Amino acid sequence: MVCAARAGDDVVVRSIEVRRAGVPDAPAMGRVMVESFLAAHRDQIPEAAYRKRVTEWTPEVSARGWARALAEIDDGSAERDVLLVAQEVGGPLVGLVSGGVREGDLTGTVAEVGALYVLPARQGHGVGRALLRDAATRLAARGFLELRLDVLSANLPARAFYEAMGGRAVGQGTVDEEGHLLPVTVFAWPDITALVGERPA
Repeated sequence: MVCAARAGDDVVVRSIEVRRAGVPDAPAMGRVMVESFLAAHRDQIPEAAYRKRVTEWTPEVSARGWARALAEIDDGSAERDVLLVAQEVGGPLVGLVSGGVREGDLTGTVAEVGALYVLPARQGHGVGRALLRDAATRLAARGFLELRLDVLSANLPARAFYEAMGGRAVGQGTVDEEGHLLPVTVFAWPDITALVGERPA
């Protein structure tokens, strides 16, 4: 795909490739995850929890977690999981998405996107849309019929994005962030194929 990013009065066109992540991508994924998370949630989580994240959750720590997740996909123990990255052609990673079976689903037909993050400088140019559509396409191919995700209720930009992508707010819940229970809104696509784009290679 091609994304247009505005730089001053000029429009810079960069080609973006969405592809399966591999273990060698883990360091770049750690950087994208930490930078994007901290920028997105600066004013959405308690200050103490935010400072703890800044101090203890480094890109290297995040990278180790991604490396473990990717190894589980490679060895078949998480064969229905999807982990994708968006990369500028010939350039750096700028986004990532992870998905798999939703926790607590006994039918095996409800998928969940657990993470969707795009570097702040690349947001608003279609990268997140491409990642979500590609993930949904691959999850549908793995037999999932419905897609759900949880988003911090305070994260109004993310909620607006998921609504624009056709998601419906279907419930509320909480997430534990360093001992603080934060409200989340549950978004759903009852028919995952509503998000399906072109079939990925």
